[in-house]
Amino acid sequence: METNLFRYVWEKSRGEQIIVLLIIVVSIPFNWASFDVPKRIVNDAIQGGAFRDGKQTATLLDFTLHMPGFLGGGSYMVHEGFQVGQVGLLIGLSSYFLFLVLINGAFKYVINVRKGILGERMLRRMRYDLFSQLMRFRPEAMRAVKPAEVASMIKDEVEPIGGFVGDAFIQPVFLLSQALTALAFIMVQSVWLGSIALVIVLAQAIIIPILRREQLRLGRERQIASRQLAGRIGEIVDAGPTIQGHGATSYVQSDIAGRLGRLFDIRYALYKRKFAVKFLNNLLAQITPFFFYAIGGFFALQGRLDIGQLVAVIAAYRDLPPPIKELIDWDQQRNDVTIKYEQVISQFNTDETVELDEGEGIIRLPEKGAIRLDSVQMLDNRGQPLLTPLSLRIPRPATVALIGPPGSGLDVLGRILGRQAMNYSGRVLIDGTPLARLSVERASHLIGYAGNETEVIAGTIRDNILLPLRRLRPSLTTDERLTPAEHRRFVEAIRSGNTPFSFEADWTDYDGAGVADEAELALRVRAVLDVLGCAEDIYELGLDGKVTAALGPEARARIVEARRAVAEELAQSKLAGLITPFDPQGYNANATIAENLIFGARLTPRFANETLLFEPYAVAILQAESLVEPLVEVGSRIAATVVEIFAGLPQGHALFERYSFDAALDLERLGELAALLNKHDMRAPLDEAAKRDLVALALGYIEPKHRLNLLDERLRRRILRARASFKAHLPADAAEDVDFYDPGKVMLGASLRDNLMFGRIGFGVADARRKVAAIVRAALARAGLDGELYRIGLNTDCGIRGRYLPARLKLAVPLAQALIKAPQIAVLDIGAFLALSGEAKAVVDRLREHCAGMTLFLLAGDASLVGDIPLRIVFIGPTGTVESTADGEADAATPRRSGDIERMEARP
Repeated sequence: METNLFRYVWEKSRGEQIIVLLIIVVSIPFNWASFDVPKRIVNDAIQGGAFRDGKQTATLLDFTLHMPGFLGGGSYMVHEGFQVGQVGLLIGLSSYFLFLVLINGAFKYVINVRKGILGERMLRRMRYDLFSQLMRFRPEAMRAVKPAEVASMIKDEVEPIGGFVGDAFIQPVFLLSQALTALAFIMVQSVWLGSIALVIVLAQAIIIPILRREQLRLGRERQIASRQLAGRIGEIVDAGPTIQGHGATSYVQSDIAGRLGRLFDIRYALYKRKFAVKFLNNLLAQITPFFFYAIGGFFALQGRLDIGQLVAVIAAYRDLPPPIKELIDWDQQRNDVTIKYEQVISQFNTDETVELDEGEGIIRLPEKGAIRLDSVQMLDNRGQPLLTPLSLRIPRPATVALIGPPGSGLDVLGRILGRQAMNYSGRVLIDGTPLARLSVERASHLIGYAGNETEVIAGTIRDNILLPLRRLRPSLTTDERLTPAEHRRFVEAIRSGNTPFSFEADWTDYDGAGVADEAELALRVRAVLDVLGCAEDIYELGLDGKVTAALGPEARARIVEARRAVAEELAQSKLAGLITPFDPQGYNANATIAENLIFGARLTPRFANETLLFEPYAVAILQAESLVEPLVEVGSRIAATVVEIFAGLPQGHALFERYSFDAALDLERLGELAALLNKHDMRAPLDEAAKRDLVALALGYIEPKHRLNLLDERLRRRILRARASFKAHLPADAAEDVDFYDPGKVMLGASLRDNLMFGRIGFGVADARRKVAAIVRAALARAGLDGELYRIGLNTDCGIRGRYLPARLKLAVPLAQALIKAPQIAVLDIGAFLALSGEAKAVVDRLREHCAGMTLFLLAGDASLVGDIPLRIVFIGPTGTVESTADGEADAATPRRSGDIERMEARP
């Protein structure tokens, strides 16, 4: 990017800058006229200067055009004006002055609006350019930057730069035009008063910038300290669980406190300097009227200056200090912003960048070729070898096994082949073309890489798997008429230098994946997940996925049909006792008290257990059935029992799972409640916070699960009566908060599994969940809902860095990403994934079959998984040893006999 801010601004916004500058030039005559009119009002209208020598009328709004001498001179009457009396002249000149005020205000409005729009466009462009530059970083450089610092620079540090961009050229010209017009007008009226104003202005222009140099230095220190603070906080957040686990929280808090203290000291010194300079600037600006009143008044008394001129000078000076002050502020802002721009740009301008686009389309490799490594080695920043020199030739297509422990040259070579590391020496040639010279676009088409670092972005599983195919730029031509909003978005994107392609458009590269449309792509996703053995995991996520209002009526009908099929299957298989169905007239012993009370899926947090006593309607229902005190009693007995059970047990014990009551209460809070209950005087009411927490505990109670014998038949009948009242009197504004259970319709907000079971699995039955899952799957298959279940599973939210996904599926996402785009070279680190797979050898076999025709590099720690692969590179530390049979080729120049196994130490 351009390192000079003003060159960058002029290059990117020259046309818009020129238009605003022309508007400023046009506004100057009107500004001058607004200074002259008050003098005429005082001298001609009020003091009657226009009516001397017995004149009864004066000419108003006459306009004569005087040509300059080089055009021949002469005068031309444009308008003869109107003859008016003294009052008419006063009213006319005053109206003329008001008109000029409105005109000058309109000019300022137009200039400021255009300047603001220009600044926002340039801010948008600058952020986009910085992000685009970041995307050009080599993989190593991108990993080296701290995400928090980069985000802070693009979002926060560029903000004041973007605000200045609109002022870069326009503001000084606009302010100078105002200041020079006012100063020239004062000079014309009185050279002495004009000279005084000029001296004060020069003093401000010279002294204030000198005093602000220290202010700028402190501003730079503040920016650097703030950026370092953001980076440090980002590091600590990433390592938060580890820091808590080691008990180092206070230590890192002291680090942040120290950094905040240093930042405070800088800001404190900055504020003192800032307001001292502001005081001096205001003093210089306010002392000038003293000279005007004293000296100007003296001249008026002597007759050397008339009253109208003095009034006009004072009025003109009123418009002189603001632009001068803003010019000084602009100069300070210029220095500050220039430094910030140079600091930000220095973080993004690097020689270690890559070419993003191919320019003329992607040329795929021929079916056969070779990959050659010539003395490829890699060192760390201390000069220690991460990979010792390695040379070999691999024919394409082929399957190569890379074997070694974690942290060895295995990972390094994998990153090099996957083009995720480029700071190596030697050469990697693909059919004679250096890998390092491939553009990002072409490399992403030819190579599919899945390393040992899982990078799952926020979004659904489907979004993540298809991310490698979101690379085909949508067409800018369309037969459909653009809406005004779409047209405006498109135009603004172009004018701001951003990509005009809409994020909502279809970016999918169907041809690159070898499919024709969305339907075939869905089948390909399924095939890839089948290869990895993860299709069942997706189905499980689908069963746990929420049924939403977006589900079509046909799918809803089939879910209800499948629900009946599940009930029939359970009855036929003699497993009906596994599930206690939801009965509108009966209490479900395997459901919580809250589920029995509300008897519906809660779509919002309005009726959550923890806050149920904050909801007036729920409280009214509980009080009507006299349920508050019994629930508080149940909660009290739970708290006392649980605290006694957990005493002395380590964190993570199995009992913690069993005795969870769907309440966000930790053991410490339960201990506080138990202690409060022990000291509580039964004659006094409990405080509201304790009562709320105890009711929340009781609402999560399930008798067969917790077995504390706290529910009797009388309490169950009360809960059933409260259920009927809750549904019958539900307010209209709560209709969207609960979806009541109904055997004939789906339960929105509940999982698909719950919809199909329409009940709760009994506790204490061995392997009940697996047995029910098998029956549910069979019923779904018969109802033709397998596809819908699979779709719901793929639409599961991954969370930040995939934290909502099971560990195995989280590791499978990068592998699926590498395979979905049908690359010609696949580099897959399968070690961690296979460690969590129950069919490791079968997965490897399916991978090899799926990747037939590709050049497949399999990275694994266990040699037994890839033992029959003919070409293997075995790593011990940074050194790799090549092993090959007659079916593989390690070096074309090395002769061998059929069936021989050669071992060649990697050589420089």
